[in-house]
Amino acid sequence: MNQSYQNKASDQICKIQNDKKLISFHDRLRAAPNTSYAQLHAKGEFSENNHKVHSLIGVSIQDYSNGTGERNIITRFHLAPEQIQFFLTRLTAGFQEFEWSISKIFGEPDQNGFSTAQQFSISRHSRTPNGQELKNPWRLQIVNGRGIKVKNRNGGSYMQSGSFQMEKSAFIQLADMDLYLLFKRVDSYISEWEHCIAQPLITSGKELLVSQQAQRQQEQQSFQQYPYAA
Repeated sequence: MNQSYQNKASDQICKIQNDKKLISFHDRLRAAPNTSYAQLHAKGEFSENNHKVHSLIGVSIQDYSNGTGERNIITRFHLAPEQIQFFLTRLTAGFQEFEWSISKIFGEPDQNGFSTAQQFSISRHSRTPNGQELKNPWRLQIVNGRGIKVKNRNGGSYMQSGSFQMEKSAFIQLADMDLYLLFKRVDSYISEWEHCIAQPLITSGKELLVSQQAQRQQEQQSFQQYPYAA
Protein backbone atom coordinates (compact mmCIF):
# COMPACT_ATOMS: atom_id res chain seq x y z
CA MET A 1 0.00 0.00 0.00
CA ASN A 2 1.31 3.45 -0.88
CA GLN A 3 2.41 5.62 1.99
CA SER A 4 0.03 8.53 2.52
CA TYR A 5 1.25 12.03 1.79
CA GLN A 6 0.81 13.05 5.44
CA ASN A 7 3.22 10.33 6.62
CA LYS A 8 6.02 11.10 4.18
CA ALA A 9 9.14 12.60 5.72
CA SER A 10 10.03 16.10 4.60
CA ASP A 11 13.12 18.28 5.06
CA GLN A 12 11.03 21.45 4.72
CA ILE A 13 11.52 23.80 7.67
CA CYS A 14 8.86 26.36 6.77
CA LYS A 15 7.07 28.03 3.89
CA ILE A 16 4.78 30.88 2.96
CA GLN A 17 2.57 30.83 -0.10
CA ASN A 18 -0.23 32.76 -1.71
CA ASP A 19 -2.36 32.14 -4.79
CA LYS A 20 0.55 32.92 -7.14
CA LYS A 21 3.87 32.21 -5.40
CA LEU A 22 5.61 30.18 -2.70
CA ILE A 23 8.89 30.39 -0.81
CA SER A 24 10.20 27.49 1.27
CA PHE A 25 13.29 26.72 3.33
CA HIS A 26 14.85 23.27 3.60
CA ASP A 27 17.31 21.42 5.83
CA ARG A 28 20.63 20.89 4.04
CA LEU A 29 22.72 21.07 7.22
CA ARG A 30 25.67 18.68 7.54
CA ALA A 31 27.96 18.08 10.49
CA ALA A 32 31.69 18.69 10.33
CA PRO A 33 33.99 15.65 10.66
CA ASN A 34 35.32 15.01 14.17
CA THR A 35 38.72 16.31 13.02
CA SER A 36 37.04 19.75 12.81
CA TYR A 37 34.54 19.21 15.62
CA ALA A 38 34.69 22.76 17.03
CA GLN A 39 33.10 24.35 13.95
CA LEU A 40 30.06 21.98 14.04
CA HIS A 41 29.06 22.73 10.43
CA ALA A 42 30.73 21.04 7.46
CA LYS A 43 32.68 23.51 5.34
CA GLY A 44 34.11 21.39 2.57
CA GLU A 45 36.44 19.15 4.58
CA PHE A 46 35.12 15.99 2.87
CA SER A 47 33.44 15.11 -0.41
CA GLU A 48 30.51 13.01 -1.56
CA ASN A 49 29.87 12.16 -5.22
CA ASN A 50 32.85 14.34 -6.21
CA HIS A 51 31.35 17.40 -4.47
CA LYS A 52 32.66 19.04 -1.31
CA VAL A 53 30.07 18.91 1.45
CA HIS A 54 28.90 22.18 3.01
CA SER A 55 26.28 22.74 5.69
CA LEU A 56 23.53 24.79 4.06
CA ILE A 57 19.92 25.92 4.10
CA GLY A 58 18.04 25.34 0.86
CA VAL A 59 15.74 28.07 -0.45
CA SER A 60 13.15 27.57 -3.18
CA ILE A 61 10.91 30.17 -4.79
CA GLN A 62 8.05 29.02 -7.00
CA ASP A 63 6.00 31.15 -9.36
CA TYR A 64 2.81 29.46 -10.55
CA SER A 65 1.04 32.66 -11.57
CA ASN A 66 0.91 31.36 -15.16
CA GLY A 67 -0.28 27.90 -14.17
CA THR A 68 0.99 24.65 -12.69
CA GLY A 69 2.87 21.75 -14.22
CA GLU A 70 5.32 22.85 -16.90
CA ARG A 71 4.28 26.48 -16.39
CA ASN A 72 5.29 26.35 -12.73
CA ILE A 73 8.67 28.08 -12.39
CA ILE A 74 10.80 26.58 -9.59
CA THR A 75 14.13 28.17 -8.64
CA ARG A 76 16.60 27.04 -5.99
CA PHE A 77 19.55 28.40 -4.04
CA HIS A 78 21.58 27.38 -0.98
CA LEU A 79 22.53 29.80 1.79
CA ALA A 80 24.92 29.37 4.69
CA PRO A 81 23.21 29.17 8.10
CA GLU A 82 25.05 32.33 9.16
CA GLN A 83 23.61 34.23 6.19
CA ILE A 84 20.07 33.39 7.29
CA GLN A 85 20.90 34.59 10.78
CA PHE A 86 22.40 37.79 9.37
CA PHE A 87 19.18 38.56 7.49
CA LEU A 88 17.23 38.05 10.72
CA THR A 89 19.37 40.71 12.43
CA ARG A 90 18.52 43.18 9.66
CA LEU A 91 14.84 42.56 10.29
CA THR A 92 15.03 42.85 14.07
CA ALA A 93 17.20 45.98 13.79
CA GLY A 94 14.43 47.61 11.78
CA PHE A 95 16.38 48.44 8.63
CA GLN A 96 14.12 50.45 6.33
CA GLU A 97 16.42 50.11 3.31
CA PHE A 98 18.53 47.02 2.65
CA GLU A 99 20.11 45.23 -0.32
CA TRP A 100 22.24 42.08 -0.49
CA SER A 101 23.05 39.63 -3.27
CA ILE A 102 25.33 36.69 -4.02
CA SER A 103 26.08 34.42 -6.98
CA LYS A 104 27.50 30.90 -7.20
CA ILE A 105 28.89 28.71 -9.95
CA PHE A 106 29.67 25.02 -9.59
CA GLY A 107 29.77 21.66 -11.33
CA GLU A 108 31.65 20.42 -14.35
CA PRO A 109 31.41 22.49 -17.57
CA ASP A 110 29.23 21.17 -20.37
CA GLN A 111 30.39 20.74 -23.98
CA ASN A 112 30.08 24.52 -24.46
CA GLY A 113 32.09 25.35 -21.33
CA PHE A 114 29.12 26.41 -19.20
CA SER A 115 28.55 25.32 -15.59
CA THR A 116 25.53 25.63 -13.28
CA ALA A 117 25.15 29.17 -11.96
CA GLN A 118 22.75 30.65 -9.43
CA GLN A 119 22.00 34.12 -8.10
CA PHE A 120 20.16 35.15 -4.93
CA SER A 121 19.14 38.64 -3.88
CA ILE A 122 17.19 40.12 -0.99
CA SER A 123 16.19 43.73 -0.54
CA ARG A 124 13.90 45.98 1.43
CA HIS A 125 12.58 49.27 0.10
CA SER A 126 9.80 50.96 2.03
CA ARG A 127 8.51 53.01 -0.90
CA THR A 128 8.19 52.81 -4.66
CA PRO A 129 10.17 55.25 -6.86
CA ASN A 130 7.11 57.52 -6.96
CA GLY A 131 6.91 57.60 -3.17
CA GLN A 132 4.05 55.17 -2.55
CA GLU A 133 4.44 53.10 0.64
CA LEU A 134 4.83 49.37 0.04
CA LYS A 135 2.81 46.84 2.03
CA ASN A 136 5.31 44.11 1.12
CA PRO A 137 8.68 45.89 1.22
CA TRP A 138 10.87 42.78 1.14
CA ARG A 139 11.77 41.24 -2.22
CA LEU A 140 13.57 37.89 -2.51
CA GLN A 141 14.66 36.62 -5.92
CA ILE A 142 16.44 33.52 -7.20
CA VAL A 143 17.82 33.28 -10.75
CA ASN A 144 19.05 29.92 -12.07
CA GLY A 145 21.12 29.57 -15.21
CA ARG A 146 24.54 28.83 -16.66
CA GLY A 147 27.88 30.61 -16.69
CA ILE A 148 31.56 30.15 -17.48
CA LYS A 149 33.58 29.08 -14.45
CA VAL A 150 37.04 30.55 -13.97
CA LYS A 151 39.52 29.29 -11.37
CA ASN A 152 41.36 31.76 -9.17
CA ARG A 153 44.84 31.54 -7.68
CA ASN A 154 43.58 30.05 -4.41
CA GLY A 155 41.99 27.06 -6.12
CA GLY A 156 38.45 28.43 -5.88
CA SER A 157 36.30 29.53 -8.78
CA TYR A 158 34.17 32.46 -9.86
CA MET A 159 31.87 33.29 -12.75
CA GLN A 160 33.37 35.05 -15.72
CA SER A 161 31.98 38.56 -16.04
CA GLY A 162 29.20 38.78 -18.61
CA SER A 163 28.94 35.01 -19.11
CA PHE A 164 25.75 34.39 -17.12
CA GLN A 165 22.81 33.04 -19.12
CA MET A 166 19.47 33.01 -17.30
CA GLU A 167 17.28 29.92 -17.60
CA LYS A 168 14.57 30.75 -15.06
CA SER A 169 13.83 33.40 -12.46
CA ALA A 170 11.30 33.82 -9.66
CA PHE A 171 10.75 36.39 -6.94
CA ILE A 172 8.36 36.97 -4.06
CA GLN A 173 7.49 40.08 -2.09
CA LEU A 174 6.76 39.80 1.62
CA ALA A 175 5.72 41.90 4.58
CA ASP A 176 8.01 42.36 7.58
CA MET A 177 6.07 39.89 9.74
CA ASP A 178 5.95 37.19 7.05
CA LEU A 179 9.69 37.31 6.49
CA TYR A 180 10.39 37.46 10.22
CA LEU A 181 8.33 34.30 10.76
CA LEU A 182 10.32 32.50 8.06
CA PHE A 183 13.77 33.55 9.21
CA LYS A 184 12.93 33.05 12.89
CA ARG A 185 11.78 29.48 12.29
CA VAL A 186 14.87 28.69 10.24
CA ASP A 187 17.12 30.28 12.88
CA SER A 188 15.42 28.23 15.61
CA TYR A 189 15.89 25.05 13.60
CA ILE A 190 19.59 25.81 13.06
CA SER A 191 20.06 26.34 16.80
CA GLU A 192 18.27 23.09 17.69
CA TRP A 193 20.23 21.19 15.04
CA GLU A 194 23.47 22.52 16.53
CA HIS A 195 22.37 21.43 20.02
CA CYS A 196 21.59 17.93 18.77
CA ILE A 197 24.78 17.50 16.78
CA ALA A 198 27.12 19.16 19.26
CA GLN A 199 27.28 16.59 22.08
CA PRO A 200 28.30 13.48 20.10
CA LEU A 201 30.47 15.46 17.69
CA ILE A 202 32.36 17.39 20.38
CA THR A 203 32.83 14.25 22.50
CA SER A 204 34.21 12.32 19.53
CA GLY A 205 36.39 15.22 18.43
CA LYS A 206 37.88 15.84 21.86
CA GLU A 207 38.63 12.14 22.31
CA LEU A 208 40.43 12.14 18.95
CA LEU A 209 42.34 15.30 19.88
CA VAL A 210 43.49 13.86 23.22
CA SER A 211 44.52 10.62 21.52
CA GLN A 212 46.56 12.47 18.87
CA GLN A 213 48.20 14.69 21.49
CA ALA A 214 49.16 11.64 23.54
CA GLN A 215 50.58 9.94 20.46
CA ARG A 216 52.68 13.02 19.57
CA GLN A 217 53.95 13.25 23.14
CA GLN A 218 54.91 9.58 23.09
CA GLU A 219 56.76 10.04 19.79
CA GLN A 220 58.65 13.05 21.18
CA GLN A 221 59.67 11.12 24.30
CA SER A 222 60.78 8.20 22.17
CA PHE A 223 62.88 10.50 20.00
CA GLN A 224 64.52 12.11 23.05
CA GLN A 225 65.47 8.71 24.40
CA TYR A 226 66.75 7.35 21.11
CA PRO A 227 67.62 10.39 18.97
CA TYR A 228 69.78 8.41 16.52
CA ALA A 229 67.58 5.37 16.12
CA ALA A 230 66.93 4.33 12.53
